Amino acid sequence: MRFAPLFIAASLVISTPCMAQAGRSAGGREAAPTPVPIEEWPVAKVSAVGERIYDFDTAAWLATDALRAAISEDELRTVRGWLVMPEGDGHVVHFYRQGDPDPIPGWKVFVQGRLPPTVTPAAETALTPQELAQARAVVTASANIGRLRCSRHMNSVIMRDPDGDDWLVWLLTPTPDDGRLPMGGHYRFRISADGGSVIRRDQLSNTCLFLDRPPRNQRDAMLMTSQIVSRGPVETQVFLSIQNQVTIVVMAGDKYFSIGGARVSDITDLVNK
Repeated sequence: MRFAPLFIAASLVISTPCMAQAGRSAGGREAAPTPVPIEEWPVAKVSAVGERIYDFDTAAWLATDALRAAISEDELRTVRGWLVMPEGDGHVVHFYRQGDPDPIPGWKVFVQGRLPPTVTPAAETALTPQELAQARAVVTASANIGRLRCSRHMNSVIMRDPDGDDWLVWLLTPTPDDGRLPMGGHYRFRISADGGSVIRRDQLSNTCLFLDRPPRNQRDAMLMTSQIVSRGPVETQVFLSIQNQVTIVVMAGDKYFSIGGARVSDITDLVNK
């Protein structure tokens, strides 16, 4: 998802140099850092969470477009972030403004399927404790990003861990203007329920990696990538597969996985035949 410059404050501007690495090799080239194993999840959770990231991300960009069309440029400049909440068959995107000291509600945008999003000013004068914790969790994550930076701007997605009370926050490298798929540069954070502490930070790739899209007229086209920080696929690969409607084959250790949308399959035996 790409956001217009008006929203760069909310989409986590990273001001340090892009693609910072662990140093240079003797030949002067950038040396890839030593892979750090991530927290691994069952394939079922990877699939379900990846699909939910796609739903939240899509709701956010549809709501952003609707908000831009509904309010003035001056009002847009007051937006400092957003939170996506499931509601019925759709999602409500809460855009908040900077308060003193806590952020305050601004607008709500209801997004549901193919229906036009509806924009309404927030009637509430303060965020709920849960909303404040979420907003704080995104700030906590962005303040603790690692050295790998593949874009100056990063998009955020936050949701409650389906297996606990912690928040899961993703800082996602957006699709660049040339349309390549950002396979690398994504982070997953586990943040405390109050939003103030990092419990765990997982860098979901070892380096930046952008893959060209397959030609539109190429039937059954797929992309291949390797995963060296885990023994299986990760949720951002599911998200990218759904978003771009392309099958992604992931090589992880001695296994191969096919990701076709939210469907993740171990195809190791098929590949080794």
